[in-house]
Amino acid sequence: MKKYVTVGIRNQTFLEGYGIVDSYRTKIPRTDVMIKKALLVADGPPARTCYHIDDRKEVRNLTEKELLEGKYTADFFANLDKFYKDALEEIKEFGGIDFSKSTNEELIGFFNKYYYLYLATIHPMVWAIYVSDLQDLFEKELLKILNDGEKTQGKIIEFTALLLTPTRLTTVQKEEQLLFEIQNEFENIVSEKKLEVFNEFCEKEEIKEKLNQLVKLYGSFHQEYIRTAWEIEDYKKHLWKRIEEFKAGNVDWKDLKSPNERLELTKKFQAEFFATHTCSDFFKNLVFAMQEFLIILDYTKADLVEGIYVSRPLLSEIGKRTDSGDWIDVRYNTPDEIRKMLRDGTKANQQDIAERKAHRTILLENMEITIYQGDKAVEMGNKLMWKESVDNYQEVKGVVAYPGKVKGIVKVITSVNEAKKIEQGNIMVTRDTTTELTSVIKKSAAIVADQGSLLSHTSIVAREFKIPCLILTQVGTKVFKDGDYVEVDADKGIVRKL
Repeated sequence: MKKYVTVGIRNQTFLEGYGIVDSYRTKIPRTDVMIKKALLVADGPPARTCYHIDDRKEVRNLTEKELLEGKYTADFFANLDKFYKDALEEIKEFGGIDFSKSTNEELIGFFNKYYYLYLATIHPMVWAIYVSDLQDLFEKELLKILNDGEKTQGKIIEFTALLLTPTRLTTVQKEEQLLFEIQNEFENIVSEKKLEVFNEFCEKEEIKEKLNQLVKLYGSFHQEYIRTAWEIEDYKKHLWKRIEEFKAGNVDWKDLKSPNERLELTKKFQAEFFATHTCSDFFKNLVFAMQEFLIILDYTKADLVEGIYVSRPLLSEIGKRTDSGDWIDVRYNTPDEIRKMLRDGTKANQQDIAERKAHRTILLENMEITIYQGDKAVEMGNKLMWKESVDNYQEVKGVVAYPGKVKGIVKVITSVNEAKKIEQGNIMVTRDTTTELTSVIKKSAAIVADQGSLLSHTSIVAREFKIPCLILTQVGTKVFKDGDYVEVDADKGIVRKL
């Protein structure tokens, strides 16, 4: 029986895939939870991270056990946050180093710090995804405290969306706050909404400072693993597009709220919920833990991507000395191969790099990593990974991340390069959303995702902008195609062709 199921798909290199499964061999502090089996299957840049069905159940059960024991306190999460942020701080020191003057042995030391960031961030990141499996426990405990009139599917979804919204801003929301502040000033003081006027507006010192902040704090997040970071011109283009789209709509700017304002409303409504319901300490701890795991999911991803961005000069230098190629190509070697080449003065195996770029399968079982590449990778991926047939599907079912019922035209988005297809009011069908797709999500009438979780980026953004959303449909991108007219019933968790 095929026991590996896709949990997410991302464009990445071989080293990200290897780092994912290798990170599971690094113990997370103050917990016995450990992912012990995993599979990574990639054809080109798109890579499927897969979980083992039985292993994920074990993680879920042990997480519930530790939750009942009261392990997941504010101190626990502060310590976990420090665990991966300390790894990033080590890498931030790379900024002032001229790696061309470093010895090979010094490069090995720098590379070890860089690679450790994978080990420190990815295991907690994926654990946070698995924590969404506590939804059944959450709903069971929620039903205990709701009155009879509140025990409807609609109310349960509404309360779930409210209580699982974290009381700290995510990275995307922090970036959005700065963008909102810039656009807010433009909308309020500029009457003539023309591009040349906007460009003059961007030359104001306080606006230039905020644009520089965006680049410094969040520009790297748009790089993900193999793209390019955003610069000032990218943010200006993005802002102008927002301004034009807002101008074409029928919304009063004064009616819109910033992420900070929405966060305060969330805190207020959560406080009102707890004040008007008799909640056990266990339920309060469960809500707190699930919110914190959501933040971990976001912050670990942001820290890893920032670390890769900061390390590009290091990776480029290693690529030159080993004949591996640029900062992307060098990441088609294993960590041990990189260390050995630098230590021995040898060069990269170009056949390995080419085969891994085309097809790669990486398996973790019994704490041992096995690499397959080329045709063997395809064979093993097909042998181990579960795939569902989609013949004659007219509807798909998923998990409700945010309720609502809408009809619209489907646009299938499998990469950020297809984002331009989305028009206002389309139904976005995707594997799973990334930060690059946030602006596109906001234009969509509904979101239908193959993967995700109640704690995923897709769910966070859907809840924040109140967009009907289904996750974990598994087959949405295979069943639906561009131009299909569908109804998304995110109250019942169904999408059907009309």
